[in-house]
Amino acid sequence: MQNPINDNEFSKIRDYVAKISGIVIPPEKAYLIETRLYKLMLDAGVESFNDLYNKVILPGNTEIAQKIINAITINETFWFRDAVLWDAFEREILPGFVQSLLSGKKAKIRIWSAAASTGQEAYSIAMCIDNYLKQNHITEIDLSSFEIFATDISSRVLDIAKTGRYDKISMTRGINDKYKTAYFKTNGSAWDLEPGIKNAVNFGHFNLMDEYKLHGKFDIVFCRYVLIYFPNIVKMQIIEKMYDSLNPGGILFTGNYVLYELLRNTFNVNEYENLTYYTKETQR
Repeated sequence: MQNPINDNEFSKIRDYVAKISGIVIPPEKAYLIETRLYKLMLDAGVESFNDLYNKVILPGNTEIAQKIINAITINETFWFRDAVLWDAFEREILPGFVQSLLSGKKAKIRIWSAAASTGQEAYSIAMCIDNYLKQNHITEIDLSSFEIFATDISSRVLDIAKTGRYDKISMTRGINDKYKTAYFKTNGSAWDLEPGIKNAVNFGHFNLMDEYKLHGKFDIVFCRYVLIYFPNIVKMQIIEKMYDSLNPGGILFTGNYVLYELLRNTFNVNEYENLTYYTKETQR
């Protein structure tokens, strides 16, 4: 029988998770480590979390680091999460960027879905843009004018996202019949994304603690419901890097209203109904 994780074991593994991912697991959520790492403990052939730490983690096993991240990270997501955001995206954000493309001011609009999980957010962005262009009879540009980049720290969820295939339960969460009909085809008990939408998104493995410069500058960043898992000092480091990764006038969506105090001194604050989003100043 599995022995419950003790305080010393929890502290060791919690600190390790924080070191490799920035994510801090509070003591009341020790069960996350206990339940999600139990299989890793069995696979490693050790009998306690202390042995898992001393014999597998400490030797610097990079493979176990990714397995721990895959097990620990919370991947709650669904289509078009927060209806008001998509309303703001379509009514306030897209028209200006589309005009920039039509006027030749911009050749591409670059969008980053950070902490993309199994891909619903990134694909929602692609569908929303494609639908906007078609509804407004805009033919001079198309979805290829928007470069959508999606990342996550978990290789497991990225593998799912890249398939563009979703089960019945996923397809009951946030997506309406209009989008199902336009952009999906049934495949047995699964739903496959239309190739044009699937191919509009590029997925990559990325840790928000790492260096951002390799990915270039973006016009819009979606970094929603992930910063709440970091301590404030790490939040600020990520916010600064997000700021630097945006073009002047770029937009940051966080979905985390508790971040207002951390963001307001860095970004301009925008309100749309009950949504708060942030714009990079043209000069700082």
